[in-house]
Parts: sequence; structure tokens; C-alpha cells
Amino acid sequence: MATKRELIFTVMEGLKIQSDDTDVSQELISSLIDAARATTLKQMYGNKDWNLPIELRQEVCIELAPADSVDGATCLGKILRSTERLPKGISIKGGDGALLRVKRYDRQATQINIVPVERLPMIGHNTFTANMVYAAVDVDRYLYLVSANKKHMFMEAVRVDGVYESPELAAELKCKDGIFTSASAKVPDCEPWDEEYPLELALQDIVLGVVMKGLATRLQLPEDNINDSEDKRQEKA
Repeated sequence: MATKRELIFTVMEGLKIQSDDTDVSQELISSLIDAARATTLKQMYGNKDWNLPIELRQEVCIELAPADSVDGATCLGKILRSTERLPKGISIKGGDGALLRVKRYDRQATQINIVPVERLPMIGHNTFTANMVYAAVDVDRYLYLVSANKKHMFMEAVRVDGVYESPELAAELKCKDGIFTSASAKVPDCEPWDEEYPLELALQDIVLGVVMKGLATRLQLPEDNINDSEDKRQEKA
């Protein structure tokens, strides 16, 4: 997979944009790439029962702390809540793409069942399912783990597999092997733009094409082939 920086330079080269020769910043191109990726993935996977390529997924790590209630409901058993909000996910197969899979941070075997937050008050009453662990994301993007069995209360953190609108925000919560550290204490391995961008190769041309078409329409300018730090393309032909 390409890095975000490589994708940005591909757009700049395709439109003959010089870094010191236009008002179009690399930050703007970066945000347009994220937006085009999100739109493309929603169109392709939003309501279709297709297997989601692993290249699109990101794994984040979230710390947990005991909580008294979920959206004001207190009769849900033992509750854990994430100490930070999950990044906003892209809708996949009609569900919340931010929560495709949840597992223990220490990789010990514990089945965690993902359900809509609205279902939490209705689960756990069956004798056969009362001791199962359920996970849900509320409207404020906090992750909740609920079970009638208090064994899950010993979990300090979880790994969450998802597809996120902002890969850079998800990268800030990237999982590290070894001792868990909070996002505020994490030091990235490299600049976010230098990490592999979560986009499969088959969709790369589609996303970049959307970005370049949008920028070309926005500029509506002839080519500026002279790198003199002045944007001659602003002059009408």
C-alpha cells in the first residue's frame, strides 16, 4: 500500500501543482483524500454483503474503566467504559464501521459480542447468555463492555478493529506490542503521512481520480508551467 504522502504527491504531479506555486496545500489534499476514501467505501461496502479487505482495517487500542451506567441505564450488569472516544467509523454493511471486532488487549480468549447500544438493556437476561460479554458504542463514541459476570472487569484495555473516516486519528490510538500506554502518552513510530494508508490498491486510482477531478474543477485554471512562486493559472487564458 502507498503512504498518504505518496498519494498527496501523486495528486500534485497529476495536476502539475508545485508546493510553492499554488494556494492548494498538502493539508487540503490530505483531507480530500480522506473524504474521497470514506465516500468510496460507503458506496462499495455500505449495504453490500462483501468481504471487507484487510487493507481497509485499522486496529486501535482503548483503555477501560468501570462505569455506573450506559445512557442512564444502570441495570445492565457490570459495566466498563473506554476512557477515550473511538474515532468515527465508516458505515459498513449497515453497521458501525468503527466496531467490527473487539478483543482483549492481552490476546487472551474472551468472546466479545458486538450489539447496538439500544439492545444493551434487553440482553443478559437469558440463562445461557447472561455471562457473555457484550460491546457497544454510544452516540458519544464511547465503547461499553457489559456482562452479568464480573470477570471482564479485570480487563484494562481492548483492541478494536474498524474502518475509520480519519486514518490519522485512528493511528494516534495504534496498538503497540508490550505495555499498554494511553493515547496521550504514545509516541508515533513515524509521521502519520509516512505510514501505509488504509486503502487497497484496487481503489487507489478511484479515490485519487475523485480528488483530482474535484481539485481541477475547483481551480478552473490553465496550467502554470513556470515555477516562479507565482500562480499564473489565476489569470484567465
